[in-house]
Amino acid sequence: MIRQTILPFKVEMTRDPPASPERSRWRAGLITPHAGLALLGEFAVGLGFLQSVDRYLPKPGSGAGYNPSEYIFPLILILNGGGRSLEDTRQIRADEGLKEILPLKKIPSSDAFGDWLRSMGINDGLYGLEKVNRRLLKRG
Repeated sequence: MIRQTILPFKVEMTRDPPASPERSRWRAGLITPHAGLALLGEFAVGLGFLQSVDRYLPKPGSGAGYNPSEYIFPLILILNGGGRSLEDTRQIRADEGLKEILPLKKIPSSDAFGDWLRSMGINDGLYGLEKVNRRLLKRG
């Protein structure tokens, strides 16, 4: 049997709004207003994108820092979901349903995103992104 999905989730439609965290539970899982981003997230995981980002981008300066994929993945999701600023990453942080099905255990604050992006421009971040891009193009 061929495995059809990478991540363990099903997409279903409901008329129940995810009004509050205690009402967000529905059947066996959580409801998310960003269900389309789950499909993009599964695509990124299936391509090995997160591992490539962690391999080629500069590592955090301390043991308590975030891995590069913990910055890049929420940014990609929110930009593809219509976000227009770093503040919009709060939508991903607050979405318990999306965090349950995608590898989004730690999400930096919007200030941390800004600091990290500035440091990537100085510390070979663009060179690392070039390597990630080449790896993904080779795989494609």
